[in-house]
Amino acid sequence: MKQHPDYARMYTSLVTDKMRDANYIKNDPSKFALTLSKQRQPPSSVRLSRKKKAYKARLLKKKLQNANEHFGGMEWEVPSVDALLRSDLARFVHFAANDCGYNGTVENLVVNWLHPLMLSAKSGASKADNPNWWQAMNGPFAEEYWKAACIEVETLEKMDSWTVMDRTDDMNVLPSTWAFKCKRFPDGLIKKFKARFCARGDKQIQGIDFFETYAPVVMWITVRLMLILECLLGLVSKQGDVTCAFLHAHLEEGEDVYLEMPQGFKQYSKNGRARVLKLKRCLYGLKQSPRSFWKYMTEKLIESGLNQSELDPCLFIGEKVIAVLYVDDILMWSTDAKHIYDLGDLLRSKGVELEEEGDAAGFLGVQLTRIEETGQILMTQEGLTQRIIEALGLDVETSTPKATPCMKKPLTKDPDGDTLHTNLLVMLV
Repeated sequence: MKQHPDYARMYTSLVTDKMRDANYIKNDPSKFALTLSKQRQPPSSVRLSRKKKAYKARLLKKKLQNANEHFGGMEWEVPSVDALLRSDLARFVHFAANDCGYNGTVENLVVNWLHPLMLSAKSGASKADNPNWWQAMNGPFAEEYWKAACIEVETLEKMDSWTVMDRTDDMNVLPSTWAFKCKRFPDGLIKKFKARFCARGDKQIQGIDFFETYAPVVMWITVRLMLILECLLGLVSKQGDVTCAFLHAHLEEGEDVYLEMPQGFKQYSKNGRARVLKLKRCLYGLKQSPRSFWKYMTEKLIESGLNQSELDPCLFIGEKVIAVLYVDDILMWSTDAKHIYDLGDLLRSKGVELEEEGDAAGFLGVQLTRIEETGQILMTQEGLTQRIIEALGLDVETSTPKATPCMKKPLTKDPDGDTLHTNLLVMLV
């Protein structure tokens, strides 16, 4: 299990060195009721003999190879509008248009509805990489997903995230769910399998499971102002990311949240009734989790010597460092990088698992490039622009670009032109 890609998630400041000791779990069985439970329901592939597991491992290796070859060999050709109208699909388009009472031309129907969907299907992620519990536990990678689930439960129990208790009639018990993810490299090869245990926040009742949910984020005018100061004063910037962000925060006093035990780890009392979890920490999915985490980070930053701004609740100003908070991302500026590192070490000593993400160059998907000659910062979104170009089929591989320059005059409305392409307009905005 230590070789599993997600095992490192347990090595956070929330998990002390003592907790990493293998005997720590055995010495506190009440705290690790799910990890040590004999009532766990692993998939059938896990309950095999050593000989059969070796055989399954050989099959898995072959399936991984076939899956990668199949994914890499798939052709993502997107047909043009003319090609679609000449294909066998055209008659079904005509039939659907007539059946629903569509009054426009079939060409407009294909351009505005059918074709964008096919382009979207090209750029969208595969549903097979985001299975539900039953799909994951009955699929070809059931053992890998089960190991990821075991790691997740063990991590949460090491963080003392809940207490196991018997269910009573007065409890409002929320459903729980698993979020599985097969992560891939950019070329499509499988990288690792991840599992996250989440609460169904959509089933929460205000006044019982939560009270307030408002959590502010930094205003963009604050970020722009800090970038201007970075240019004018030559400040150094660093970006940090908080690992397992919401798990840092505890539920507020008076918030009693009960959750169904995770699928595969359910336990039952002597009368046959399913037991439940009483949460101590905020899990992903709870409506109050963002607010609780913001309050947690505010407290830690103030304890570290920074003062919260009255103009922006996510702006914190200290003697040597200025920081802004956007959910689990932190941007920090100072005249010397050492002051930023000192603040990072201080936050880690207070229990904040902070990872360095370099400078502010990739904050919220916006690429920031400093021009040394002029001291200016250039803000671009090349990645987003390229994804939009590919999603609309305007890249070189799926279109026929022209070298003819465009006319140098403003675009005006053409009353006799083609129907407005709403999907394209939204992407351009």
